[in-house]
Amino acid sequence: MGRRRGASLWHGCIFLLLCFWCPQLSAAADRGTVVVDHRVFPGLHEMDGHWSSLMEASDGKVYVGLALHGGDGHLVYYDPESDLMTDVGNLTRLVGETLQRQGPQSKIHTRFGEGADGRIYFGTHAGFWWDYARFGTKEGYSGGHWMAFDPASGQVEDLGLAIAHDGIVTGAYDPVHHRLYGISYPRAHFIYHDVAGRRSVDKGRINNFDSVCRTLGVDDRGRVYGSFGRGQIFRYDPQSDALTELSLQLPIREKGISLGRDYQKSESAWRVVVWHPDRKVFYGVEESASILFSFDPNQEGAGAVRRLRQISQAGFQDRRDVPYATLSLSTGPGGLLYYGAAGKEFDYSGSTGPAASNLITYDLEKGEMQDRGALTLRDGRRVLGTNAAHSGPSGNVYLVGAIEVKPEPEEPLKSGGKIGETPFRLALLIYRPE
Repeated sequence: MGRRRGASLWHGCIFLLLCFWCPQLSAAADRGTVVVDHRVFPGLHEMDGHWSSLMEASDGKVYVGLALHGGDGHLVYYDPESDLMTDVGNLTRLVGETLQRQGPQSKIHTRFGEGADGRIYFGTHAGFWWDYARFGTKEGYSGGHWMAFDPASGQVEDLGLAIAHDGIVTGAYDPVHHRLYGISYPRAHFIYHDVAGRRSVDKGRINNFDSVCRTLGVDDRGRVYGSFGRGQIFRYDPQSDALTELSLQLPIREKGISLGRDYQKSESAWRVVVWHPDRKVFYGVEESASILFSFDPNQEGAGAVRRLRQISQAGFQDRRDVPYATLSLSTGPGGLLYYGAAGKEFDYSGSTGPAASNLITYDLEKGEMQDRGALTLRDGRRVLGTNAAHSGPSGNVYLVGAIEVKPEPEEPLKSGGKIGETPFRLALLIYRPE
């Protein structure tokens, strides 16, 4: 009995020492879990990635773009009323390139936008960039296309090629001027498509490939913002058709030596920004240390950027190895921002290893952050990472990311790949705030 008590005391001391040296472990002991509902994408278990393309539209349907590196991406939507998931189709077929033997349309990497006509607007992108066999052209990939889906008819219209041989890695829709905006990859051209005028415009190269921001912000006047260079901000004004470098600086830290991170990942741009229609302010997360910031474009002069705080899982604050910021930021009910924070460097099969993703909220009125705990499915499985979030008319917060797949006896494993040794597949996650 005394030996058991001594061992217990010894183990307790070890745990306290570990907590002292590893604050992440101590914080993890205090956090709970956030139980979410989920829906998988039937018949599409091989889809292996997802970025940005998530929106709850005014009709209550939730639109998602699924990626498959080296294969065809898909446009799908979920109808909560009927609890049905619908596959609109594979992107290569939708743009009419199935028989061209070129690199496929592998992703929707842009955000969705909803027009006054009820259509859902987006752009297409490639994957496995330089691994294509160059059958049709010297570069093997035709280029990204501007697209529109009509929920009333179920038809997709190809609005045309955006830019030859580049994909559309970043995109947003402006309902004021009825335009699609994007940044191409890898050459980083600023491009747009005027839907009513049926014309596409290339404004030229705006950045280097290693610091292309993954989100464009559009304010209520239709002005477009992005980041470039070393944490700088540009503005495009449709009234003057001019691109302007603003005298503003994001709260990035010096890159230094990356710990547990692909060194080629940018750390000098904003990762994600969202527009708050009531406050008329952008909120965003930058890439170097996951710093949450606000950007008011209407303040006198060029506007104003304000550092709010580091937004990451508890225990990562002020550490060099904070996981790379995700694209999972959304405004939501209760005056809160909602953010899906990774527990380890997360990029689907390119992740450093499996770890739970946490839901973090930031109260805009009080300026308070809360790590609500690990996102968990109702059957206890972990959410291993997310890269999009959106809240619409229902008041639910939707996310898309990777969920743990547990092999079943005598059943084929249905997964999109592995994170470490853990199989995963993509799923739509549904969080219902109380």
